[in-house]
Amino acid sequence: MFQKILCVGMNCFDIIQICKNYPLEDSEQRSTEYRMQRGGNASNNSTVLSLLGSICEFMGTISKNTFWEFIQKDFEKYSIDISGCKIYYESQFPVSTIIINDQNGSRTIVHSNKDLPELDYEHFKKINLKNYSWIHFEGRNVSQVLKMMKSVNDYNNACGHPITISVELEKRKEALSLAELADIVFVGKEFSNTYNWDGMETTLREMRKHVKSSSTTISIWGDQGAMATGPEGTFSSPAYPPAKVIDTLGAGDTFIAGFIHCMSRGKDLKESLHLACKIAGFKVGTYGYDELKNFKE
Repeated sequence: MFQKILCVGMNCFDIIQICKNYPLEDSEQRSTEYRMQRGGNASNNSTVLSLLGSICEFMGTISKNTFWEFIQKDFEKYSIDISGCKIYYESQFPVSTIIINDQNGSRTIVHSNKDLPELDYEHFKKINLKNYSWIHFEGRNVSQVLKMMKSVNDYNNACGHPITISVELEKRKEALSLAELADIVFVGKEFSNTYNWDGMETTLREMRKHVKSSSTTISIWGDQGAMATGPEGTFSSPAYPPAKVIDTLGAGDTFIAGFIHCMSRGKDLKESLHLACKIAGFKVGTYGYDELKNFKE
């Protein structure tokens, strides 16, 4: 039986407006459709993992204030365990307002987090690491995540390395310090741009300076596909776009979850890379995530 995959990071409440085209400033425009959705990178990772058939848990901070009932029911809908989350009663839930342009599937995000704290190490260390085969960290709240990753490494060193550690580097330059503690490092295009790395090959070359020799690094480059290098070798995969791009929101989160799902099921690096690109391509051809349950290899 497969053990649980834990995703550590953020979740928020998304209000998504789908528009015929991106609105002009100081104008009024009707959307063609809207939906409310649970968001946040690690939260999205857990949704995709569950839809693909993995047993997963989300760990982060949650407000039992506005939107709590919606968020709780949504986690339940996807059978995602949130029992380890840290609960706040006075803080407000983070909210993202998202405009999806129906012409090209682009998404524009306006995010607000008034006062919900990030997850801290003191709370993380309460979990029983024996319950997990894989722990994926969102590269935020770096000083605390660094302590979390070190504690998992210490556990692995003491008992024979049963837990795979992965981390996503997306926006924050300081998150680079997390790479050396991970077995698998996902590097987003936006993160590469902050260091002026001009492509996937450059990214993988530069990342060699910051990761363990035994680790695998994946450079994710949107519609150009992805490239990975590790002990098995170096491989690249094209993107697999649908006939029409409908919704790119969460495409990167979908890729990461797809890759984790494949690797955790014993697939090799090359196959996992291609399948993750196919899963992400399938996702951007639909609204939201629910159709991923119908993805066929």
